[in-house]
Amino acid sequence: MRQQPTWTWTAAPAVAVALGVVLAAAGLVLGRPDVALLGAPLLVTAALGWQRAAAGEASVDVAVDSSSGAAADVAAGPGSRSVDYRVTTCAPPGTEVSLVHLSLVGGRSRTLAVAPSTTVLTGRVALLGVSGPQEVVRASLGLVAPDGGLVAGPLGPVTAERVLAPASSPSRDLPLPPGLRGLSGVHDSSRPGQGGDFRDVGPFTPGDRLRRIDWRATARRSRVAGEVTDLYVRRTLATSDAVAVLVVDSRDDVGEVVAQWASNRAGLRGVSSLHLARQAASAIAAGTVRRGDRVAFCDLGAHGSATTVGSGDRHLRRVLAAVATTRAAGQLAGVRRLPPVPPSALVYVLSTFLDDVAGRAARTWRSRGHRVVAVDVLPAPRLGGSTAQQRLAHRVVAAEREDRLDDLRAVGVEVVSWAGASGASGRRAQLRALSRRRQR
Repeated sequence: MRQQPTWTWTAAPAVAVALGVVLAAAGLVLGRPDVALLGAPLLVTAALGWQRAAAGEASVDVAVDSSSGAAADVAAGPGSRSVDYRVTTCAPPGTEVSLVHLSLVGGRSRTLAVAPSTTVLTGRVALLGVSGPQEVVRASLGLVAPDGGLVAGPLGPVTAERVLAPASSPSRDLPLPPGLRGLSGVHDSSRPGQGGDFRDVGPFTPGDRLRRIDWRATARRSRVAGEVTDLYVRRTLATSDAVAVLVVDSRDDVGEVVAQWASNRAGLRGVSSLHLARQAASAIAAGTVRRGDRVAFCDLGAHGSATTVGSGDRHLRRVLAAVATTRAAGQLAGVRRLPPVPPSALVYVLSTFLDDVAGRAARTWRSRGHRVVAVDVLPAPRLGGSTAQQRLAHRVVAAEREDRLDDLRAVGVEVVSWAGASGASGRRAQLRALSRRRQR
């Protein structure tokens, strides 16, 4: 980023002029030439500094080395790895000192004084063990003229981030919606067609294939009637596919450390709810597409972040990229309009359910005939280091949240806990139980 700096005067020249005038006046009044001469250097320095305002543009740029340990392969998932960063600064001629303020991932920051010429600062920083966009480095530049009479800045800030996708395997035994869509797929529908299981035997009609004639049934019925009047064919069920819509509530991002719920600092809060939501969304999306069904993604907190319904590996990569770049909206405002959902879709609502916005959306979709699965992504709480007031507040919030989940169960919304104590095996068991029953 290149920018013309705006220089402002500091108090140093005014102090130098005032002190120089006071010393000169005191020397004249007291008849002391030596005292008057003490003020001369101050006045000369202030006069020279008045003419030393640097002219020209300053620049500050940051970059993350894509060949380092946490490079562009977002499919590998987060972990204990580091990334190299590079900060390049350049000050206009006449600048005495450049001050570079760096804020690194995890909340660490430092300020460095560098030469005003083109300077390259490099370093390596460890990334957080969570998925999603991570701001690796944020840099701003300040300029100081000779003798400290003029300063400019800060210029920036300029940031560089790295996006890490969650490490998750495709979920199996996923449930099906109450209705299937399309003219082809991997699931048997209730209408007659081609490709599915046996349905019944019926009279031959125009459009039936000759190879589907059931000669045994035709002979059997002709013996009863005494003559062959009709041909009979074996009819099968048509195949269709399912549509799953993933709705991630990104309005907040709560960590597992309850004492950090107020400050919510990324380096201290532990595993966050949005990290679990990315894990769950990626696993469900991959499992849905690998099964041959279609999937869509939308963000409840950011209306512009959405992908349309589709299938195939290319569409799955688009969905996973959208899930990986989901970030906290930073505000808990309500949702004015719900994202569009195709008819007869299976809707997954991934939220902490700390308020009623996501639950209200789930109830609305359930009332419209969709099968809705509420995926609870609130991390298991860690109360270590919490005060008595924080523990009491957590109990109240947990009780209210459990009431919301009970209300969802009462209207037919199925609830799955993604951060339960049983881990991955418990999640598979919950999804397997849902897949064994079909809602109407």
